[in-house]
Amino acid sequence: MKPQRPFILFLLAILLTGCNQQTSYKPKKLDPHKTYDDVYLLMGQSNASGVAQYSYLEAKDPEAYAKYVTGVDNVLISYDCDDHIENNFVPTKFGFGAGADYFGPEIGMAEVLSKQEATSYIIKATYGGSRLMTQYVTVNGTKKKLYKRYISFIQKQLKTLIDEGKNPRVRGMFWMQGETDSYFTTPSPSKYGKAQQFLFEYIRHDLNDYIYDHFTFVDAYIYTRGTIWAHADAVNNCKLKFAERNEHCYCIKTNGEDENAITLYLSGESGEGDDPAHYCSTSMLLLGKTAGELIIK
Repeated sequence: MKPQRPFILFLLAILLTGCNQQTSYKPKKLDPHKTYDDVYLLMGQSNASGVAQYSYLEAKDPEAYAKYVTGVDNVLISYDCDDHIENNFVPTKFGFGAGADYFGPEIGMAEVLSKQEATSYIIKATYGGSRLMTQYVTVNGTKKKLYKRYISFIQKQLKTLIDEGKNPRVRGMFWMQGETDSYFTTPSPSKYGKAQQFLFEYIRHDLNDYIYDHFTFVDAYIYTRGTIWAHADAVNNCKLKFAERNEHCYCIKTNGEDENAITLYLSGESGEGDDPAHYCSTSMLLLGKTAGELIIK
């Protein structure tokens, strides 16, 4: 008896889904006789790329301004940010955001990482306006174009470090994303949460050769106070639940919700009205520092 067509399609769907769900993960043990070069990932959309103008920090935080105009030599960064690409690892400084006048969380992260004795490396792979569920990973676990592009870039940069005689260890990732998903659709936990879980598991699987001991994932709430993001609370609820159910995962509350939260503000520094989507310079610096403190745990 020939199998029925619906049954064949069902089996095919399972096989195709299984091809995407490569999530095996087994971090290596640290060798006490070896030295490792710590690598940190930064991914997401525009508040990960950075649309904060660093010129405003000259008056607000002159110490940070002076330090990151020239950059720090013990935190090196390589990036594919909004199609601006730097294949070499260079000192982390201002101007590596969505444009030459901007900076992202990498500056605050570098402020934390620079206090460590050894040199740290940041690989930044971000794109403004990008959606998790259509450009990175779908709710069914399909890897999309932006995920494939960025995982390829990250792997290439890790191999570059090896070619330079380094021994890269991917310590973790800061993920600042969710605004666009919130704007276009109601992201119930069964949607955004599922896609984020796949993203997390795929990243660990695809970089397993570079992960030792454990992999830290740091996430952050998106802005909710009078926001243009229609379903911001739903996205943030997904983020919090994700952090609660996964080991070595953290979610930064950014809207002053409780004593454990920070409070970030949108940019209005130009005097021409608030930017309804992007953080001001001091908030961007604080976001990066908070992520940096968690990612080294």
